[in-house]
Amino acid sequence: MITVAIVCLLPGCASKKPPAWTPRPIVRWEDIATEAFPPAENGYRVLTQGPTRGLFPAALAVSRVSVVEGEAEGAREPHLLTDPRNEFLQWNSAFDDLMAVSEVFPIAERTLGGGEAEPRQILAAFRALHARLGLIYAVNEASEQEAEMIAVLYDLAAARPLACFHARSESLPLPTKRDARKTHSPWNTDARALVRAKFEKLAHACLRELTLADMPAGLEDKSGWTHEFPPRPVEWPPRKPPPGTP
Repeated sequence: MITVAIVCLLPGCASKKPPAWTPRPIVRWEDIATEAFPPAENGYRVLTQGPTRGLFPAALAVSRVSVVEGEAEGAREPHLLTDPRNEFLQWNSAFDDLMAVSEVFPIAERTLGGGEAEPRQILAAFRALHARLGLIYAVNEASEQEAEMIAVLYDLAAARPLACFHARSESLPLPTKRDARKTHSPWNTDARALVRAKFEKLAHACLRELTLADMPAGLEDKSGWTHEFPPRPVEWPPRKPPPGTP
């Protein structure tokens, strides 16, 4: 008895396999930072000494940096991956309840005018668009199941970092029941989506902290004039001052 094996060569006959994960070059802190500082670890770190003055309200410019391997051995070429068409609404919705952040706009690589995607060049492009704050961030995939985001927030007028961020997440197991798999969304389990949501919460919390600590500009005393009584911050609801207080 002869058994004949028939191989199906028609399109769609063979089962499709998902594309294999391939590692990409890791974006380092020096790729997005203009100076060295103690980086955050799975959180955020405010880098300023004392409160800012007159920083808010402010427009925030955002850009994502990636690195590709150059032609020479060990060469690394930074690029901007930001697509304003996809990220404009997402970034604005992340801070829509912070009135001190007047607007958020991502910038693309064409905004650099042919310059390299290095931190100081990106900050110059932010300032050219009249932003007061700038956020440079990157997404790294340590493995198929693990992703991280790093970022630096800048005061563009001073060209100094205000805060740094680091978020890490791992993919969650997929649902085992058939009905659950039909309605499953990768936004709820994929590490890249989870780390993005975690990072947005960190950025929101940091900007809120900076906003609350920010001091209004122009409160310095005039030269040669001193207060008769110690100055008091504005309180709401107001309280009746003690007798003898102006």
